[in-house]
Amino acid sequence: MYTIGKLSKNTGVTVRTLDYYDEIGLINPSSKTDGGHRLYNEDDVMRLERVLALKYMGFSLEQIKDIVNSSTSTWQQSIQQQLEMIRREQERLKMLEQALTGVSFSIEFEGEINWSIIFNIIQLYQQDVEDIFQQYKDYLNNDEMRKIIEMDAQMSKEDMKEWMEAISDIKNNLEIDPGSEKAQHLVKRWLNQVEKMFGNDEELLGDMWNALQNLKEGIVFYPMDKDVIHFIERVFLTKEELK
Repeated sequence: MYTIGKLSKNTGVTVRTLDYYDEIGLINPSSKTDGGHRLYNEDDVMRLERVLALKYMGFSLEQIKDIVNSSTSTWQQSIQQQLEMIRREQERLKMLEQALTGVSFSIEFEGEINWSIIFNIIQLYQQDVEDIFQQYKDYLNNDEMRKIIEMDAQMSKEDMKEWMEAISDIKNNLEIDPGSEKAQHLVKRWLNQVEKMFGNDEELLGDMWNALQNLKEGIVFYPMDKDVIHFIERVFLTKEELK
């Protein structure tokens, strides 16, 4: 058992903070001494550990209270839950990094800010990566969403720049003849970047193409937009007609 002073000393959490957590019912001591001094047991320490982890990840105290009160986990389960939350937070931060890098390159190539994407990035600060992908659940299953997230996280800054350049070149040539050699070259370059990022997983690529054809505004496939998709579709159709 730990007195509030000993718990404070061992964890670095001030007595004032522990008092406040007790006051709002976030972490209550399991018992008290005959003299009324609060005593914390090992389960209380684990609860404090969970609270601090969640607080570090940006959850409000109200949200934390709901989370820790909604489960009766063992120590091992509690640690695994925290690891899972940390993994999701890493994914979210990585997607934020990639999105901000993409916006930076977009400004460099196009000379303007895409405010729609900026607003989507602001939303990403407040929600999980999985929530961002939910708008494509009719086209991508959970495993495919996970693969896209993982592949996106592995993209280097150089890969991102090449991807942005390939799409920017298409955006700058939307009015050219889809049957022209230049149009074929632009789409081939785009396809090379897609294969570089996602390999030869034909099922995933097919489902991603279906998702792209039903593209929603957002950062999932940024900087792809409907104009780029329509251009690529026209080039594909023209190529088929010429066979």
